[in-house]
Amino acid sequence: MAAFPPIDLAAMADCFLGEWIFTRTIWEGSDTPQATATGELSFIPGQTPGQLVYREQGQLRMSGAPGRLIPFSRVFDYRFSADRLSVLFADGERIGQPYQDYLLRGQELIPAADHLCGPDCYSAVYTVHSEDSFTMETTINGPRKRTRVRTEFSRRFSVSASPA
Repeated sequence: MAAFPPIDLAAMADCFLGEWIFTRTIWEGSDTPQATATGELSFIPGQTPGQLVYREQGQLRMSGAPGRLIPFSRVFDYRFSADRLSVLFADGERIGQPYQDYLLRGQELIPAADHLCGPDCYSAVYTVHSEDSFTMETTINGPRKRTRVRTEFSRRFSVSASPA
């Protein structure tokens, strides 16, 4: 298990390493959630030092159609260096392109700069609460979007059979 609280980005990478489950709530311009999601993800070592591959999959439930589950998946490339975390797209048409850079401030990863996608600005903050939980708060603001996304991550613990 990683040391807590993480004292540097290498310790933060060690903290993230492993299997997680998550719940996500999405608000679009109001105080009432428009969607929720649940799923699982893993952070696994990549091919280069300081690299973790983030792979998530889950199901999205829109508030207006609660009986319909929409499957989704996403992959990101996390690159931890001495002074920042760089997150790159690792699936879809933008593979290898930068998404956002983060700086470690206490138990938070904060944006080093805004990420613009067209005219919309994306910003996220990771907060590590313990070695077994963290949250990510994302805001998207611009002429097309006014969105807030809160994702709560909990470490997945394997259930092993007890000896007979």
